[in-house]
Order: sequence, then structure tokens, then C-alpha cells
Amino acid sequence: MKGILRLSEAASMAYHALAVLAGDPDSHFTAGEISRTISGSEAHLAKVMRRLVRAGLVTSTRGPGGGFKIARPAIEITLLDIYEAVEGKFQLADCMLDEPCCNENDCIMGSLISSVNLEVLEFFRSRKLSDFAESCRLGKEAG
Repeated sequence: MKGILRLSEAASMAYHALAVLAGDPDSHFTAGEISRTISGSEAHLAKVMRRLVRAGLVTSTRGPGGGFKIARPAIEITLLDIYEAVEGKFQLADCMLDEPCCNENDCIMGSLISSVNLEVLEFFRSRKLSDFAESCRLGKEAG
């Protein structure tokens, strides 16, 4: 992943997997189908999907015809809901270091870190999964 803003592979997989599920909300998809569609590790995706199930964003059905299905309408799921299901509570910070070493008035980054974190938080809060589901309408035919 390029650029300054980096999301974990788990968060990226969660966003993409949920977009696939939202693209065909009445269908169940196996971890294998989703992982092939998003070009990711099936084992890693399975762990991510367990987190999404625990958060109530996805349901899981075992057995033939089973798999994962989106649990709520995509218009009700924010990007923040997905991020926090995988990464935990979004943490606002003023510094890149765990223990700041400069006083905030003389920080080499000024207020950049705080501003970027607030902008990302607002973006995640204001965007719905439904905003992106159409672009990922891959369905079973992609598997």
C-alpha cells in the first residue's frame, strides 16, 4: 500500500469482503469465494470474518449452502463500523509516537497528525458501505 495513510491488511480485507457481500446481499459466500474475489489469503480472511461476525456486521452459516452473508443493509454500515470491528476503537492522536518527546507547540509535525486523524475519522463516520457496494458487485460469477 502506498502513501502516508496505511490501513492494516485485516482492515483492507474487511472493507473489500463486506463490499463483495453488500453487492449481493441475499447470497452466502464462502471464505474461499471471497478470498479469490479480493485476491487475499483465505486463512487470514477467515480470521477477519470472525471479527465481523462478532461485531454483528456479517452472519455465518455452516454446512452446504452456507457461508457468510451481510447482516444489515449496507446503508446502515459505516466505514467506521468496519474499521472498529477489526482494529478496535478509533484512536485520535496528536503524535506519531506512543510517548511524545516534544511539547505540542514545537512539534515537528505541528497539528498535522491531529488534523489528519480527525479528517480520517470524519470520513469513516460519514461514508456508508452502500456508497461502494455497486463498484464491488462481483457476485458468484467472479469465483
